[in-house]
Amino acid sequence: MEQSKPSFGIILKAFFVGSMGTGLSRILGMVRDVVITHFFGASKVTDAFWIAYTIPSTFRRFVADEGLTGALIPAISQEETKNGKPAARLLGDTIFTILMSVLTIFSIACIIWAPYLVRVFASGYLKDPELFKLTVHLTRWLFPFIAMVSFVSFCEGILNYRNHFFIPKIAPGIVSGGVIICVSLFYQLFHPSIYALVAGFLIGGCIHCLIQLIPMSLYWYLPRIRFSISNPRIQFFLKEMGKVILIGLFAQLNIVVLRNLASFHSPGSVTHYQTANRILDLMQGIIAIGMASAVMPAFAKSVALKEWYKMRDQLQHSLTVVFFFLFPTAVFLFFFNKPIVSILFCHGHFTYDDTLITATTLQFMTPFLLSVAGINILKKVYFAFDNRNTLLFIGGFGVVLTASIGFLLLNKMGVSGLAVALSISTFFQLLLYMFRLNKQIKSIIQYKQIVVSWIKVVIACIPFSVFLFFSIRFGTWELGIGSFLNNSIFIISVIFSMVSFFIVAYYLKLSELQIIIKLFNKIKKG
Repeated sequence: MEQSKPSFGIILKAFFVGSMGTGLSRILGMVRDVVITHFFGASKVTDAFWIAYTIPSTFRRFVADEGLTGALIPAISQEETKNGKPAARLLGDTIFTILMSVLTIFSIACIIWAPYLVRVFASGYLKDPELFKLTVHLTRWLFPFIAMVSFVSFCEGILNYRNHFFIPKIAPGIVSGGVIICVSLFYQLFHPSIYALVAGFLIGGCIHCLIQLIPMSLYWYLPRIRFSISNPRIQFFLKEMGKVILIGLFAQLNIVVLRNLASFHSPGSVTHYQTANRILDLMQGIIAIGMASAVMPAFAKSVALKEWYKMRDQLQHSLTVVFFFLFPTAVFLFFFNKPIVSILFCHGHFTYDDTLITATTLQFMTPFLLSVAGINILKKVYFAFDNRNTLLFIGGFGVVLTASIGFLLLNKMGVSGLAVALSISTFFQLLLYMFRLNKQIKSIIQYKQIVVSWIKVVIACIPFSVFLFFSIRFGTWELGIGSFLNNSIFIISVIFSMVSFFIVAYYLKLSELQIIIKLFNKIKKG
């Protein structure tokens, strides 16, 4: 156990660096969503935009994000370990050439087939021809975004492998910045005005790509158009990417199912769900995705060197550290859901009724936040082992479960029922991943240590949970951020929650807190 601590210190440092970048990016994303809801509210036009944005984003995740990095990092790691840097660079160039070629062709095809894609994602819009037509046009304008973000994901995989995490994580905030500027300053220049969002995403996406070139030239080299299909590892990579696409399909089918169900509900439902989900994305991106990105290169190297006990310790530390940060966050969101949504969104065209629906949806999604965080880390183990079959099976199970529960609950609970369906589905997927894990990493996971740590975290959350339960009753949340009382309660609650949690955690001698304190002291001393 002692041997793994230095290596995990490196992972933890990468986690904090990556999380700082992700945090800045996600905060800008939150500001972007606040601006969008302020100017457009929760209307059917806003719903049309979010459906149009979801379609290319969903296809992007088939080959980008964790899917591409999960296949790319192990391939580059194994190639460099066995054949050296020139071979690894040739492999990276070939992957880049294939990726960009396929995505260009795919994007053109999807622009042509946009009406059929909208039917799949929002068949409820067929009853409103004008809304359907608007959604199709927005989808076509947004599809080039898939190539931009996939290029960024390729760069992120390479840079993460070279232990560089900050710029790849902060760069997406540039996209949000583009949207904020276009909507705030040029809102009235577009007809209809919703196209200001499209312009912001495309301009921000271009800058997003350009920023990646700086660290790529410093830590690796600029990707080139080169092709070497004869390399056995290329053939293996392409085979594994086929599985990644299927895994992405199952993962994103959840989004397709939930958006489609929401399209049959009342106007604004898609926006309510999207807004609640974005609040969760803020913390999930900073904590869960930050740790998953940091630990992926370590997992890949442990597998390449067959250091199973090191991988086990890396995994255990990752799960406990993520839970240490994320569980109190989930508790805060669960008890303080209405004040959070009110302060952030209850102004402009976003009404108090919209606030209440979004707050309830957020509350029911908090279990999803915890489950998907565990899944994000556990999936990295399977990616490191090039085991996509387990991901395919569990992903397919999750889609069926989400669709079944969501269909049953939509009419009874509205969009909140979709949140319940997602939370239940991801929880059972997490259990399946953990059940299969011991055989996969070839070393016994010490669940007792993990559970003891988690219990201490739960205890540390009790004082501020009680405080939040009573403090929420004193606010006039229909006034949103315009109330001095609301702002005071919000600030006091945030400060009390953080301080009380860390004090109790310190006296409970939580090992995760001690590791973090030691790391900061080490950094402080230089």
